[in-house]
Amino acid sequence: MKSILTSALLIGFAAFSPAQNSSRTPSGNQETTGNSPLAVRSPDESSTSEAIAVLNTIRQGLKTETKTQSVFTEAEYRTLIGNADNFTLERKYDNALVLYNEVLKNKEDQYAKDRILEVQALRAKQQQQEEQQQKDDILRAKAESASSNNSVKHIVHFTGALLSDEFSSSGGTTKIFDSQDPYSNFLRPGKYDILSHYLQKSGHHTLDGIAIPANTRLIVYKNQYCRGEILLDITGPAIVNNVIWSEMDAYKQVNTKEFNEQLQPYFPQATRRWSTGNMHEWTKGSMEIRMEVSE
Repeated sequence: MKSILTSALLIGFAAFSPAQNSSRTPSGNQETTGNSPLAVRSPDESSTSEAIAVLNTIRQGLKTETKTQSVFTEAEYRTLIGNADNFTLERKYDNALVLYNEVLKNKEDQYAKDRILEVQALRAKQQQQEEQQQKDDILRAKAESASSNNSVKHIVHFTGALLSDEFSSSGGTTKIFDSQDPYSNFLRPGKYDILSHYLQKSGHHTLDGIAIPANTRLIVYKNQYCRGEILLDITGPAIVNNVIWSEMDAYKQVNTKEFNEQLQPYFPQATRRWSTGNMHEWTKGSMEIRMEVSE
């Protein structure tokens, strides 16, 4: 039987290095609605060049007109508001704010004022998510630098998607131990008294998959501080996917399909199962990860 360390390397702790899909940036709705096990996020955007281009076009038109006033016409106002609204929908919040503020320089407009407040709130939320992403990247870097540590062999993979042998936005899956996955957290052995503090990505995008490597025990408690009902007590190798997706045709094959040659030997069908309850609720509790001694 192969050693645990060899298994870890083959399974994907080799994944704690740039992966083939490391540049993957999902697109679509930023919020998780519960209708899909995979949430997605939009690309970052901070430049105001597009808004400036819109303004320059309108200002050039003002210069060429025979009228002497410098205020915008109704058509130009509609152009500004329309472009600002479109920038908001595209999550180009800095561009949107430039145009809404330009409207207010020329007229009192309650719509523009209301939209500025909304966009500022959206931009603040976007900035918080970007800051969290930076923190997660630091944590991931620390995990990479500790690859020689014994506990690396017992890192547990938590994700806001279902676990399989490949990433698929349409299939709602992510690859087991893919450290580049934007919806995943990787945790070492230890006690986690308030689970939501540690599953910032997988929990924010709804917890839907857990991969437990060999000789690693995971215990999930309903309450915080490792108290209350035990929701899961399992020793790896094991894959646990959220039971709420088990009857949907798009997802139900993840526990029965043949994995690729890299993962199938370590997570065959017998090691995969559906949870006994909705895993979205588990992040309200706590857990502990233990290193088990192999016999």
